[in-house]
Order: sequence, then C-alpha cells, then structure tokens
Amino acid sequence: MREIEKFFTENDPNSEVILQKVISLGIDFLGEQWKNTDENQVNVKKILGGQSNHIFYVTSSNSAKEYLLRIHRQGDAHVFTDTVLFSIFSERGIGPKLYGFFDGGRLEEYIPSRTLDAVSVLEPEISLKIGASFPKYHSMNVPLSKNRRCFQVMRDVLQQYQNLGGGDFQLFPTHVTWTDHPDSITVENLQKEIDLMESWANEIFEDTVVFCHNDLACANILELNSNKDLLFIDWEFASYNCRGFDLAMFLSETAIARGLTSTKAQINQEMTENSPNLYGLCEAYVDSDYKLKNLEPSNRSAEISKLMKECKFFTPITHIFWACFLLKIGLINYIPGADINVRARDRLAVYFHLKSRSQKIYEEFK
Repeated sequence: MREIEKFFTENDPNSEVILQKVISLGIDFLGEQWKNTDENQVNVKKILGGQSNHIFYVTSSNSAKEYLLRIHRQGDAHVFTDTVLFSIFSERGIGPKLYGFFDGGRLEEYIPSRTLDAVSVLEPEISLKIGASFPKYHSMNVPLSKNRRCFQVMRDVLQQYQNLGGGDFQLFPTHVTWTDHPDSITVENLQKEIDLMESWANEIFEDTVVFCHNDLACANILELNSNKDLLFIDWEFASYNCRGFDLAMFLSETAIARGLTSTKAQINQEMTENSPNLYGLCEAYVDSDYKLKNLEPSNRSAEISKLMKECKFFTPITHIFWACFLLKIGLINYIPGADINVRARDRLAVYFHLKSRSQKIYEEFK
C-alpha cells in the first residue's frame, strides 16, 4: 500500500490532517482560489472505496473550485495506463478535465452525474444508450500496443498466482448449478484453456481488434445530469482487444449481483447464458458505428447477428479472465471477509459451461 493511500484510509475524511492535505493539493493544482481557504470552509466526502481507487469529493464554502480526488490502489502499470488515457479523453472533450496528478493519485473535474447501478443498466433505454456509446471509444486511436492484451494478461496473473504459492484449484462447491466442469484444474490446464481460446479468437476475429475498456461494469458508467449523455470512466484495464470481448464483459457484469453475502449466488445464470439486452445492445452498436463512419450497412441484420455471436463467443472468456484475478486475490486477502475462492469457482464453472457454445461459433466462422 502506498503511503498516500494509507494516509487517506487511516484518517477520517474531515480530520484536520486530511483537510490540510486537500487544501494543499488545491493550491498546487488549482491555484489562488484555494490559498484563501480555511479548514472550516472545506468538506471532504468519500464517494467510492473500491478495488481500484478511493475517490473523494472535495468542496468549499467559498469560491474555490470543487474537485474529485482519486487515490489509486492499482499497480504502477495500471495507474500509468489510466492516467495517460484520462489525459487523452480530457483533451478530446470526452471525459472530465484533468487538473493534475501526483504520485499515487490525481485531481479531476467534478461533473454532476449519477453512477449507473445494477438495476439501471438493465433498463432497455439505458442499454441502448450504452450500446450506442461503445463505437466512439472503439474508434479511437490511442498510444497503446495494438496487440490484443486480454490473453497475455491472464497468463501474467496466473504466473503471479503461482509465485504466491498457488497450484491446483478445486472447482467444487460452487454457488452456480452448472456442473459440466472438472472437479479441479491445474495451472497448466488453465493455461491450455487460455491458449485454445486465443487461437480461436485469432483465427476468426482478427479483424475486430479495437481500443477497449475491458472492465465496463455499471459503476464505470456515468449519466450526466446536464444532457443524460453517458461517459465511460476508470480505464486502468484498457487495451486493444476484440470488440466482442468488450461488449461481452459488459453483458457478463450486468448478470452479477454485487455485495451479497458469501452464502448467496452472485451470478444470474439465465442472464449469463441469455442476456435479455444482447440484441438491443448489438443493434444500437451497429447503427452507431455506421453513423460514426457516415456509411450504411450493406446487410444490417447480418451485421447485428454477427456481433451477437461475437459477444456469445467471448462471454466465457470474460469469466476465465476474472477467475485468474480471483485466484490471485484469494491468496493475498485483498478483500477481508469475502469468500473469493467461491467466486473464482463460479467464474470457472461458467467458463466450462459456455465453452462448447464458443466452440460451435468458432466452427461456424472458421
């Protein structure tokens, strides 16, 4: 844990030391308006404490500009990627302004908005807006490696799992009812599954590689109060990947209930296997993509059908992706009190259940 994270987690948001720190940051990055601000004029509200970031909303009762303070929890590589991309989006006017960054955090523009939740992302109207928002991000050219990264990320995380002492992993019991998976799996066999999926994706979807978010859960989508437009935020997992992976990741995450006790299932199996918003999301994506390019699709229904199959192909891959992270997290007690291992087992159970569907799509497209 970085010193700055310890500082902001071990002290009350409105303690004297925190108030002094946010005033100092305001002076450093926003200038004169914060120099005449007293501690009793400042309020600090914690609005997020997740796996990736701590976020605080800093306001004052005088004219000093309000701001969001983001304290990073991720490693340096993720922080670097997220900061670079945040700067690019800020410059292009498709994200909040970046006021400044420092070791372990940054100051951002506060944009009045609401963060979407697990219920709102399932509303058909919102789902259509999300589908229509993807292409403007996917069409961006950003200074990252153009090689798809999701498969190598999985390998890297599995290696970290092994380095921590991880080995064979039992897949029973799970909270999902699907049982068409092995009783246990070795790291070597997990690597073989990743290699297989990568070879299939390379063969049939090589022409679909775009700039992707890779972690679009509902908490990473803002709806602006001013015009109801959507903004995708928190890009620390961003890289170039197949577009189907990005859409499948969003759909997979909408089927997972967050914050439940360890005795209850998190994964909605029906929604995982047959997302109610799959068609609408893909339809909105195709229409928005062609509008962005100022073109007309030669066969709109065929384009939508193809994109739906891309999403279905990548759905199990999104689950093995997060299973790799959960295996590692389960060894380091990253989330005290949470049963991380059962979440990893559930993800792997989903992967093995849906793998055969991906194989059928591969055989159809190859």
